[in-house]
Amino acid sequence: GEESNVDVVLHLGFGKCRLAVQAPVDKAITNPKELVGKRICTSFPRLTAEYFTSLDPKVTTPVKYVSGSVEAACGLGLADAVVDLVETGTTMRAAGLEIVSEIMTTETVLIQNKRKKHAKTVELIRKRIEGYMLAQKYKMVYYNIERINLDKAKMITPGKKSPTVQTLDDPDWIAIGAMVPITELSNIMDQLEEIGASSIFVVAIDNCRA
Repeated sequence: GEESNVDVVLHLGFGKCRLAVQAPVDKAITNPKELVGKRICTSFPRLTAEYFTSLDPKVTTPVKYVSGSVEAACGLGLADAVVDLVETGTTMRAAGLEIVSEIMTTETVLIQNKRKKHAKTVELIRKRIEGYMLAQKYKMVYYNIERINLDKAKMITPGKKSPTVQTLDDPDWIAIGAMVPITELSNIMDQLEEIGASSIFVVAIDNCRA
């Protein structure tokens, strides 16, 4: 395939895989240089050719493009090894293959044409996706606390920029709301309770903007 004339706009953080050289387990190949000059099947011919050329520029490795079921090529006698994406490795192992080497790691990304004509639309899409992704990593925590403990509370729940602080009927108490990382939520609630916070509750965030 030809190199795409695009820019990466946003890394989406899912669909992570490894593009790997795979060979039959019974061949016990441990060094990819052993496959230089051998028959290789792949859906990524340019990357594959460049990789094997880097291993030995003096030897041409025949690379055949296959659009699907790449892992079956060795079993059908069409290739000595394949280059394909590996996520969990289940399909690879079922085909009797194992990883010899990794060419690169990959993930799903949002891309745009370098000669884009609709820059505002691209930016709008980026913001919407980024906002949703951010919402999946955070939750809102709300609680009441004595005003004298405000500085301590801010240390525990600083929010993305700063927490929201509201007054209550009791002038000695305030209400605080802040975005907190989901991975730290339980510890944060414990710490808030330790400094005297009450009425602590958590709300999911469906979407947001940074």
